[in-house]
Amino acid sequence: MTSGALDRKDRARAFVPDLIPEPQDVDRTGPLDARELRDLDRIHAARDHHQAARWMRGKALEAAFRRCLFRGDDGSRTRQQYLDDEWDGISESAAYLEIREWRLAAAISQAGERPAPDSHVRALVEIAEKHGCDETALRYEELRNYAREHQHRVTAKVVTTLATYLSTGEMPTPQLDTLFVPRQLPSQTAADGAEEPFQNFGMAEGEGEDSSSGMEAERLRVNSALDAAVRQLDSLIDRLSALDGVAPHDVPAAEKAVRRIKAAGRWLGSKVTVPEDSVIDAEVVDD
Repeated sequence: MTSGALDRKDRARAFVPDLIPEPQDVDRTGPLDARELRDLDRIHAARDHHQAARWMRGKALEAAFRRCLFRGDDGSRTRQQYLDDEWDGISESAAYLEIREWRLAAAISQAGERPAPDSHVRALVEIAEKHGCDETALRYEELRNYAREHQHRVTAKVVTTLATYLSTGEMPTPQLDTLFVPRQLPSQTAADGAEEPFQNFGMAEGEGEDSSSGMEAERLRVNSALDAAVRQLDSLIDRLSALDGVAPHDVPAAEKAVRRIKAAGRWLGSKVTVPEDSVIDAEVVDD
């Protein structure tokens, strides 16, 4: 950090929109000079302010709902009518999603150098509800510190895998290096317009197969990969539920996505074998 530069948490508090540099083409090379460093610092301040404002929205929504401030001057306005009037028409389900997540987002902002992306908060919110926001934020910060030291990227998938580990017991400490296993995809041999194979959510070829060494670790990775897939599907369902009744903008693309999701079940069925005596409940899905 250069001399006089703001800490990231301070940037969010000191943010002034007019200080964002005007977008314009500049042909420069070499190290940044003092003015460019200042401009870059202001750009990052805008980024951090936006992310901090996300959890503030959730807190504001919860205050409006729990204090019944949504009811309006005549006392008859419903929550949804209030959201239509004052929150750009977001649905109640979308509002409650922000309410559910804001405490963890705030804890992460306080624990680390910068706020977390929405997808990261969403992946960890169930862990926070079970073990507390402060403890979950600490584990997330440990992950980010490890990634920074080892030059890894903290993606939403990595955070989802972390959540899977943390959900297996009383907040065990995962081996952080195992969370950054590169994602592999099955070979795509389907013809154009045919059903495509589905991504395997980080499960490398051969995982789940019996081997003489590391069998238990491989089995854990299978469960972690499947849990990650379920969380992503749950997130997709939540997002689509908030848009209930809205037709897709690109119908062919939507149909292709549905075919891909269906292909996922068939592909997973060929990769993961569940013993018959361990099946407790099942759901039949017609193609």
